[in-house]
Amino acid sequence: MMVMNTMGSWRAGACGAALAVAVLCGAGALSSVAHAQDESPQARGETVQSLDPRVAKQLLAAYEKLEAENFKGALADLNRLVQQAGEMKPFDRASVYQIRGQAHVNVDRVDLALNDFKAALAENALPAEASLQLRYNVAQLQFQQENYREAIRGLTEWMRATDNPGANAWFLLAAAYYYENDFKNARVPAERALQLSESRERRQFDLANMIYSELGLADKRTRLLSIMVSLWPDELSYWKQLAALYMQEERSKDALSTLELAYNSGLIKEPSDILSLAQLYSVHNNPHRGANLLAKEMKNGRVARNVNNLELLSQLLSQAREHRAAIPVLQEAAALSDTGVLAYRLGQVLLADEQNEAAEKALTNALQKGGLDEKQRANAWMLLGTARFNEAGPGEREQRALADKAFASAAEFAATRKQANGWRDYIKAINDTEDRQARLEREQAAMLAEAARERELSACRSLQIAGRTLSEACRARLDDEG
Repeated sequence: MMVMNTMGSWRAGACGAALAVAVLCGAGALSSVAHAQDESPQARGETVQSLDPRVAKQLLAAYEKLEAENFKGALADLNRLVQQAGEMKPFDRASVYQIRGQAHVNVDRVDLALNDFKAALAENALPAEASLQLRYNVAQLQFQQENYREAIRGLTEWMRATDNPGANAWFLLAAAYYYENDFKNARVPAERALQLSESRERRQFDLANMIYSELGLADKRTRLLSIMVSLWPDELSYWKQLAALYMQEERSKDALSTLELAYNSGLIKEPSDILSLAQLYSVHNNPHRGANLLAKEMKNGRVARNVNNLELLSQLLSQAREHRAAIPVLQEAAALSDTGVLAYRLGQVLLADEQNEAAEKALTNALQKGGLDEKQRANAWMLLGTARFNEAGPGEREQRALADKAFASAAEFAATRKQANGWRDYIKAINDTEDRQARLEREQAAMLAEAARERELSACRSLQIAGRTLSEACRARLDDEG
């Protein structure tokens, strides 16, 4: 419940030491004067009334107890006076009810204060200025009781009778409309309160901000919040609201500047706000600054090194083309994750960096952990086959067999079947080529061996014909030929 700061006490509102003078001057103890009044009762043609001396004496005694904060004793005196009200003239009765109402305000008995103020007004005996002030006080108390409809009615009537309603009155009317969810009618009083206020009251700006928000007046709200962040620069919520409005108006660069200024001022400390700022850097093609911010806040412990935050950091690093720096971050995130999604992404990054063995390990881990959708599973098998194939050197048929096995799994998915079968055909073609090459090499070796044997046999025969001594090898070869 909003407590209006115009709700004062006896000590704050008394306009003189003597109670009779206080009553005659017409200053209500409940609130400050809510409008300007330059004319005296005489100048307005009113008859100046005075209290009966007996009543004035008892009121003065009650007033002295109020001054001493003896509210119980003061109310006892005033209650006795009310019991004698039937014997009083209307002005005296109205004065007693008015003062007892103010005493009830001091002890937070708003219901009783309202009854007394209404009774005082019903006498129709108070000076015009005092009566007008009392009507304003009634509206204040109705607001306190959350009887906003009656407060609106009373304030509206009071304003018709008042030349220059002050900022507090306009604020009270705007707040009453706001609590009635009548935001359209709340707008003008809220703006009048801002215009008339001699001091920059935060509550007035807050109310106008809420009303503009409810009415969807983004442009007015943006201008208002721009003033609010300059008046109360330590209030983070204003900076965040202003940044959100800039984003809503597709002024994301202004949103970034706003949050960056708040961060550099030491206002942004919550992890969620830091993460939002890092992401905003990414939106504006400055991922390097976002990555540096996030890494720094992780290092100082303000942002947790959990799966989501590490994943964001790795994305920022990758966006900044710092792929090597992103790999260990993504490895840490993948190890913490309960699913294989991050391991799958890690495998992609490692394969792009030609770290085939590490990519094979990451992709195998991704498929084992699970949690991949159908498209990811199909691609994971394709990537795994590629990593295994890249590891295979010439003649390493077993490694290619492992790659073929992965491609066979990828071929089970419609999305990758054609590509996977293409790889399998390619592996088969390599194997067939190697088989043909091996067969050709064997045939060539046999032909060369046969030619060498024929040359040796011819040489042995030449020696035999010449009658020369044959070696054991020649004799054996000639014997074999028969």
